[in-house]
Amino acid sequence: SVLGLKCIEEIEKYATRAPSNCKHKLLVLQAESAFVAGEYQIAQEKYDEAIDSAGKNNFIQDQALAFERQGIFHINQGNTSMASLCFAQAHSAYLAWGAKRKADLIRVKFSF
Repeated sequence: SVLGLKCIEEIEKYATRAPSNCKHKLLVLQAESAFVAGEYQIAQEKYDEAIDSAGKNNFIQDQALAFERQGIFHINQGNTSMASLCFAQAHSAYLAWGAKRKADLIRVKFSF
C-alpha cells in the first residue's frame, strides 16, 4: 500500500541516521512488504538480516517479533519445521525480555 511504502521510506531515514537503533525495524518492514508482494526469497533474507541486526544491538523484543513474523512466513510457505524453530526462538526471546504472557501466547497459538 502507499501508506506502507511511506512508512518504510520514513524508517529508512532513521535507519540511515541511527542504524543500531533502527536498521532492524526497517528490515522487518521490508521483509513484510516482500512477503505480501510474493517476493519470498527477499522476504526470507530480510527476516534473517532483521533478526541478526536486532540481536547484535540487544533489541531482544524486536528480535522476538522478527522470529515470530518469520515463523508466520514459513507457515505460509508450508515449511512447518522451520516455522516451529522460529516460534521456539521467538518464545525464548520473549521470555528473555520478560514478556511471559506473550511467550505463553506464542506457545498456545502456534504449538511448536
